[in-house]
Formats: sequence, structure tokens, C-alpha cells
Amino acid sequence: MLSSEASHCWKWRLFFIGVTLLVAGFIFFKNKKPAAVAEPRFQIRAAVISQNEKPFYQEETIDSKETYRMAHVASMTELPDGTLVTTWYAGSGELQPDVKIYGSIQRRKEVSPIIHDEGSELVGTNPFSWSAPFVVMTREEAAKELGCYVKGLGNALVFSGEDGVLHLLYVTVSVGKWSGSQLNLASSRDQGKTWLKSRRLLLSPFFNLSELVKNAPTLLVGGGWMVPVYQEFLGKFPELLWLWPDGKDSFTVTKSRIAGGCSFFQPSVTALDEKRAVAFCRDYQASGKIWRSETDDAGKSWSTPQPIDLPNHDSGIASIRLANGDLLLAFNDTTTSARNNLRLAISHDAGKTWHRIATIADDPHGDFSYPYFFMTRDGNIHLLYSWQRKHIHHVMWNQAWIDAAAAEAIKKDRPSSFSLVSQ
Repeated sequence: MLSSEASHCWKWRLFFIGVTLLVAGFIFFKNKKPAAVAEPRFQIRAAVISQNEKPFYQEETIDSKETYRMAHVASMTELPDGTLVTTWYAGSGELQPDVKIYGSIQRRKEVSPIIHDEGSELVGTNPFSWSAPFVVMTREEAAKELGCYVKGLGNALVFSGEDGVLHLLYVTVSVGKWSGSQLNLASSRDQGKTWLKSRRLLLSPFFNLSELVKNAPTLLVGGGWMVPVYQEFLGKFPELLWLWPDGKDSFTVTKSRIAGGCSFFQPSVTALDEKRAVAFCRDYQASGKIWRSETDDAGKSWSTPQPIDLPNHDSGIASIRLANGDLLLAFNDTTTSARNNLRLAISHDAGKTWHRIATIADDPHGDFSYPYFFMTRDGNIHLLYSWQRKHIHHVMWNQAWIDAAAAEAIKKDRPSSFSLVSQ
């Protein structure tokens, strides 16, 4: 039982905590702007399906000459001239002071794939060349631009619209670990050579903490972006960050929550048409499942999440809509904490049932994690992932390779059909 002195002390502590939360909430809501567009619509890229195209599959390591101990969480975008830009973070370990956000650029060239058949695999070499990795952001530079102490850097997401402006959404941590994270936004008009001053996003009244990003954004009709993000404060929560352009290199920022919690996070959201989308979430609890939710009103409301019957033990996933409307999923196909494989599965019914079609990486002693999908304007699909947590691996293929891989898997009777698990 507390003494009267201790009880009195705790009363004052609770009082000051309450006042602090009220002040934080006032600042948050005072600075929060209303949404610029009341009825968002997802922008669906016109289908690019080449007839009689030969299958190709190409792979490479983007940062093969780098010697840092860890590289993780890659992203990709395409500029109007076809230039590809990638980002990731790397250093001696997560949240270490030497961690930096890196980038690399690939100029557009004609694809001349070298194709040969190795059993069931169609393999090629990539004729493209990436620039030497360059530093996009350091802990010191972020602290200077944001005007506050930064303990470390984390996940970064690069994206770009038809205007060619690059945007970098990146994580900083000032206190604690990932639950003490904040999201920041910077922009570049010269393909990443220079960046405008970073802006910290006000997203939470609770000291504006615990916001992170991992998966690809969705462009909105009329401009703007829907970015899947997540929170790790007092649980795990999948969310949507809405970026509405309100001027040159400026956005109005709002946030909404996807149904599900408090163990679902790192959502991968894939638009099916202007109003419908599906979200696939990682689960940090012991379910060993990927959870699916859907919306038919452009993200205003979501269905109760249901698990799909593909195993995945608390690891990052990525989904993408193909040109023919099918969905592709990259995931660690395991019931344990090991991330020693990376597989692809395809769905013909908006993610309700799945068929395994290909293995991207498989090694009992390997670590292949945090996949990221991107489709370029030519219809090719790109996959980035962390290879052994030491390098960023890049894989590219076309729709014909997907079709061939699916046909080969069916011929060998390898795949199974996996459906939503009834609750």
C-alpha cells in the first residue's frame, strides 16, 4: 500500500502527464488541416500487356561493392523519362548513429535480355547499370533540418508523380526504439542531387510519436498520394497517410486507420479500381498468418480482417496488381521466425485465394526480407529485397514470365490453392 507521501507524489506525476498530453493534443489539432479532397479516388495505371513477348527474368545486387554491415528496407520509383530511383538505409545496425539513407539511380536503356532455360527457371542477366550508391540523408543533416535531436534514421520511401519531383518519406527516432519514431518529408526537383529542407509531419497527439512506413504508395486521381503507414505505440496499428498537394512541393497531410489491431502492421495496400482496394497486413503475434481487409469506398471504411492461408511468421510482405488484374504477393513462406526463403504467390480473385508460383530466394542459412514491389510504365515488375541484411537485391520480370512460371508450377503439380480461413 502506498504511503500518503508516495500517493501525493503520484498524483502530481499524473497531473503533469495529463497537462502534457493536453498541450500536445492542442498543438496537434491546432496544426492539423482539413483534407483537401473529401472523396479520394485511386488512380489505376493503364494496362500494358505486350503480345507474343518472350519471358524474361533478371536479377542483380544494387550495392554489391558497399562494405557496410547492414542494408535494409528498400523502395523504388520511376521518373517521367524512365529513370529509376531506389533508396534504402544502411550502417552498422538498426538505429545506430552511423546509419544513413542511401540512393541509387538507373538511367533508361533498351532491354536486351539474355534468356535460357534452367529446368523450370527462366533466367537472364540485367543489362542496366545502377549508379554508385550516394547518401541521401544522414542523422546529422536530419537533426539540422528538423531543428531537433535525432538518435537514428530508419525506413525510407521514395516516390514521384508525373511532375518528376522526388519525394522522400523517412523515419527518424529521437528517443527509445521504433515506437519513438516520427515521419518526415523531403522533396527534390533534380533527381535527388539536392533536397529541399525536411518537414516533420504532425500525425499523432501523443508527442507525435510512433509512425513508420514500409510499402508502396498509391497515386490518387487529381494528384495526391495514399501511403500505407503504421503505428507501434501501445500496440501495432495499420494506417493510411493521405498527402494532398496544396502548393509547390507542399502537402496537406491527414491520416486514417485501417480496420484491425492491435497486432497488425506494415500494411501493403493494392488498389483494384478507383474505389476498391485490398490491404494485406503482417501480424506480430503468433497467428503465423497474413491478414486481408478490403474497402469499396476508397479507404474510408474497411472490412474486418481475415487471414489468408499462406504461412508468414511476423515478416514483411508486399503486394501488387498486375496489368491483367491479378494480384502478386511476395512473402516469407515459413511458420518459424526464419526468413530463409522469399516466394511469390498469385491470386485471380482479389487476394481471396492464392497459388504459389515461384521461389525468388531459398537458403537454409539465408535471410531474404522486406520485399518491395514496383511496376514501371512498360509493364515490367520490379522486386527489391534485403539480401542477408547486407545488400539490396533487385529482380525484374515481365508478365510473360509470370504466366510461364504459373504454367510451369501447375504442370509440375507444385502449387496449392489457398483461401481465406473461415473464422
